[in-house]
Parts: sequence; structure tokens; C-alpha cells
Amino acid sequence: MKLSLSLSVLATFALVCPAVHADPAPLEPAEASLSAVQAGHPLLLYVVVPLCDNALIDCGSSLAGRPGDLEHNLYWGAVFGARRFFERKGSGWERVEVTPGDGVFLERAIYRRFVDGASWGAERPVELLVAFQAIHGAAIDAAVDHFHAVATAGASLVFADRGEVRTEPIVIAGYEGHNRLMDGKRLPESTGPKESAIPSFVLACESEGYFAKPMEEAGARPFLTTATRMAPEAYLVDAIARALGDKAPPERVRAEAVATYAKWQRLGRREASSVFAPVPR
Repeated sequence: MKLSLSLSVLATFALVCPAVHADPAPLEPAEASLSAVQAGHPLLLYVVVPLCDNALIDCGSSLAGRPGDLEHNLYWGAVFGARRFFERKGSGWERVEVTPGDGVFLERAIYRRFVDGASWGAERPVELLVAFQAIHGAAIDAAVDHFHAVATAGASLVFADRGEVRTEPIVIAGYEGHNRLMDGKRLPESTGPKESAIPSFVLACESEGYFAKPMEEAGARPFLTTATRMAPEAYLVDAIARALGDKAPPERVRAEAVATYAKWQRLGRREASSVFAPVPR
């Protein structure tokens, strides 16, 4: 099955609008988060999730690898999929919005929690938002391009919250899914100024060797990547978001990812640590 971008897909892209950044260079995660909070915005993570596709990789079962099946797909509706994991009992996350899409941008789900504002110099709790965008697995090339565009150019997200339409800048961009670059896909050329880039992370097999250099050239080198094959599952996004909510530097974000991966994959700390690339200097 081959999908192409339609007018409705372009409308979905329009929900993520170019943002203006006044900073002279891309920020580290903690700095970007602090900048957003000081400006009165939430810490907003936007994570692109191309659904697992058995035509590209082994997703574990025929059901889990149906690239358009939101309910059962490994990366969306399965136990460690984005929606199911964040909506599990006791997750600590509140669902803000679930928006249906079209044949390519299938669904967007946004979740919220509040973190202690003391470390941010705020008197009130700080709002932490995670927005997942599910993309049809057969349109994974569009997913990669979409993530790259948000990470290298910056963006804002328009969404509904308790009847109110909000527009908030994306502070962190993420990618969670199959590493399409391993199949020969190439990242698009970046056309925007490097100072528009925002911090990002890539949860995909061996992402350091494929994403780091070209994104660095665009001013958007990911602060967290992987060195080996791995399972890009939602508990890692949960760990990353919680660490960033505590205004953690990249080293601590990586440490939280390692500890979480060790827990859920039942690995030793050293083995889990080998999965993630060293923090870029």
C-alpha cells in the first residue's frame, strides 16, 4: 500500500505552524523549557509516531503490524503503545484531546500533567504536555519528513482544551518508531535558519548513526539518540517528559531513559546503557 500526501494531509500539517525564535542558537532542553515557562507557555513535547508496519519490520504479530490499525498497532494501541500506555490506570497523565485525522495523519492525542514550579522559579505548578501524532505506517517517509521539519524549523500546535482553542509553541520534538533511514530514506534539506531549530530526540534503532550528523548540520542535533537496535516504546517518552519536567539536563534525561529501559525490558543497567548513545558535547 502506497499513500501520498493529499490536501487533507496538508491541512493537518497546517495545525503545526512555524514559530518565531528570538534566541541566537538552538537551546538545550532545560534552557528551551525554561524559556517557554518564563514566557508563560507549557512544556510541550510533540512526538511523531509512524505506526509499526509488518511490510518493513517484524512487529510481533500480524495484528500489531497493521500500519493503519490504531487500536492494535504495536506503537499506538498495544500495551506499550503511545495511547494505551499514557491512558493506563495510574499513569499520572490527563487526556486533553484526541483528534481524528485522515488516511495518513491518523490521530493526534495530547496528555497533561503538572510539575512542581519551584525549580522553574514559578509560584504555581508548571504545565507539561505531550502530544503524540500517529501517522500511517505506510506513509513513514512523510512521518520522518514531518519530524525533521518541526525539529529544524520550530513550530506551534493548535489544539482544543476544555472548549478553548489554544496555540502553544512546541518546545521539544520527538520521533518514536522504525528508523526509516536504515532503509535508504534520506532526510530532506533544511531550508530554515539554524537558530529556528528546537531540541529533539529520536527513539529508533541506531538513530545516532543516521540522524545525528544531518540534523546537526541543520542546527538540530538530537540530545538523545540510540546506538543499537531497540524497542521504541512509550514508557521512554514518559521518562523523557518527566525528566524534562524536572528541568533535567541531557545527561540526566539519558540516565532516566536508561533506567526506564532497563526496568521495562528487564535488562541490567550496563546493557540498557549501551542502547543509548553518549550525550553530545
